[in-house]
Amino acid sequence: MTDLYIATPTQADYDALMRLAEAAGYEWYRGKKPTALNFYNEYVENGGQVVHFGVESKALMHCDREYFGKMGATIETIPNLANIKAIWKVSRENRDAFTMKHRLPPHYKSARKLYVICDEYSETYTTEENEIYKSLAVEYKPKESEVMPEKVKLPKGICAYLDRLLMEHPGFKAQYPFVAVGVLREKRSEPSTDELQNEFAAAYVNLKSDNQWKLIDALRYGYEAEPEPRWGIKAGHSYLYEPNDKSFGPDEEPFAYDLREQAEEVVARLGFGEVVDLNKEGKDDDSTE
Repeated sequence: MTDLYIATPTQADYDALMRLAEAAGYEWYRGKKPTALNFYNEYVENGGQVVHFGVESKALMHCDREYFGKMGATIETIPNLANIKAIWKVSRENRDAFTMKHRLPPHYKSARKLYVICDEYSETYTTEENEIYKSLAVEYKPKESEVMPEKVKLPKGICAYLDRLLMEHPGFKAQYPFVAVGVLREKRSEPSTDELQNEFAAAYVNLKSDNQWKLIDALRYGYEAEPEPRWGIKAGHSYLYEPNDKSFGPDEEPFAYDLREQAEEVVARLGFGEVVDLNKEGKDDDSTE
């Protein structure tokens, strides 16, 4: 990566640059922090202070513009430098956590690379990866309180219903989750070509108040279908993997039943074993009945 030579026309520019350099892990010689030393006034007479960033070594040097100019260095200036508080690089995996605290323009939400320059007036967003941003940006790491919760697991039918509802009313997801829950509660009385699905949605919401909060979390943080029921039969450390000849083994893929009652009937016929939830056991299934 190419070294940088950044001019600091004013004391305020110099101070801001030192704060950015410190946040990005740069140091002066002998391990001094950038903000611990003030060299601004040393070269005012010879064209002003220029700071040399050794990008690979994370080391800082300084001299006047005239000196670096004779070396053939390209001297950069950063617009509005004195007002910049931070430069972040926001990765895709941290994009959702970032948008919880900062409004992100829609067309930047799916960008592969995103740099955010925060100043005292506003935030500037760019996908341009120039040398200055690469060298001074700090990888955005959400605090524990900002980490997005896992997606909410919902019955498959409710997921399909929400998919359809959000296609018709995309605003429900981010702005009006309570309205969305109210709509689902009223679905029972709404005429529809799919009355069974309406009944199912309304029953799910009205059955337990906890389900309403669960749906609100699903609209805020995302949702996914619950795993399909998978019941197996376990004896000691082995699982039933061949139901026809009742073969058990510790390393074979267990046979999975859709209904717990089916597995319980087999255990009753065998006279041994126990019914277990394969989803909780962490076992891949072989096949289902």
